Amino acid sequence: MRITKLLLSLAVTAVLTYFLNTSWNFGTPIPPLGQFLDPFHGFWQNAESGNFKSQELLLAGLKEEVTIIYDSLRVPHIFAKNDEDLYFAQGYVTAKDRLWQMEFQTHAGAGRISEIIGKAALDFDRTQRRMGMVFAAQNSLSAMEADPATKSMIDRYSAGVNAYIQSLTYADFPIEYKLLGYKPEAWTNLKVALLLANMAKTLNTGEKDLEMTNALKLFGKETIALLYPDNEHPGDPIVDNPGNWKFKPLQLDTIPLAVPDGLVHSSSPGKIHSPLHSWRGAGGEDISSKDVGSNNWAVSGSKTSTHSPILCNDPHLNLSLPSIWYIIHLNAPGVNVMGASLPGAPTVVSGFNDSIAWGVTNAQRDVVDWYKIEFKDKTKNEYRSDGQWKPTRKVIEKFEVKNNAPVYDTVVYTHHGPVRFDETYYSENALQNFAYRWISHDPSTEFLTQPRQKPC
Repeated sequence: MRITKLLLSLAVTAVLTYFLNTSWNFGTPIPPLGQFLDPFHGFWQNAESGNFKSQELLLAGLKEEVTIIYDSLRVPHIFAKNDEDLYFAQGYVTAKDRLWQMEFQTHAGAGRISEIIGKAALDFDRTQRRMGMVFAAQNSLSAMEADPATKSMIDRYSAGVNAYIQSLTYADFPIEYKLLGYKPEAWTNLKVALLLANMAKTLNTGEKDLEMTNALKLFGKETIALLYPDNEHPGDPIVDNPGNWKFKPLQLDTIPLAVPDGLVHSSSPGKIHSPLHSWRGAGGEDISSKDVGSNNWAVSGSKTSTHSPILCNDPHLNLSLPSIWYIIHLNAPGVNVMGASLPGAPTVVSGFNDSIAWGVTNAQRDVVDWYKIEFKDKTKNEYRSDGQWKPTRKVIEKFEVKNNAPVYDTVVYTHHGPVRFDETYYSENALQNFAYRWISHDPSTEFLTQPRQKPC
């Protein structure tokens, strides 16, 4: 009897040990519950203390001492004695606060979400790869690393991120890693470029090529030119009567609530709710709302009480938690800048220094074109261009899928860009066998804020 009880206890223990240390998928992935619930290493360790204590760290890779001060809003102020340490510290601090966000965004850019959550993300990943997101990132990275200053900046930022990753144990992992049952991988310069490519997808993929082509065929060039004249005046001032506006400013608490068409009142005074819209791309993928854009304006110092000019910039980007922005202050010899950075990339995107302030605005230009491709035969090894047959380039994409076998896809590239839709992927799509020409596939040097070298 004792032996039976002992064997039964051992069997129950073995089953529980196996169950609690195995990741399960019952429609939704479940992390190993033993690790997740472990009071010494699991999610309990992710609780933050209200007391923010100072500490001294000895980090391999720093040349000189760096001081980081957090203000009352938890904004980091980094004081370094050279640029290399400055961007190393920026990478370290940003990873400390936003590591999972940084990695998930770049996995999304690379079409690798299936590795984390399984086959439910496979369609999204295939869309990313066929759009040429990695292709865009590789081209941009080559251009950025060709400039010594930019390469040093990205190298040091990546080194700082990796210094933080290497300091982690399972107990220190952000809770998202524990929930999804995986661990952070080493940061690379390509991930920086992938982050920027992912932002480009949000900001500059708007186009109406198929719609306008059909309208042109139906109504003719003369009517389309009348309805959609090719003349825009983005430089024209909104206030077109400077110096002659005489009015008494309204007090904020007296401004009535305006409810635009399509919006409904909330039960809470002063608040409105907008109906949710889901925009779908040509391939069925989610794309950003057509209302994504920006605005900016400036006020002369002669119009302000402080006699200092005011710059206002409103990037209309999606609200998210955590925010897409990470506020930071960078200070080193020759550098003193504060503002919004993107978690995963060095420098400040929108902010101010000792002399100027700047913002970013999306002009909403159409920088996408589609080209109908005529292949020589079913092999798609050649396509017709300018009266001659040219070779295609084929890229075999391998998708690692969590808890499943890998999946493979072949993407055909022409000199225009990748063929996004064919008989193997959205075969009923109206843009089947069209090549995708996107300006973000071209090399670019965002960190130097230089224009692209080639037009779209």
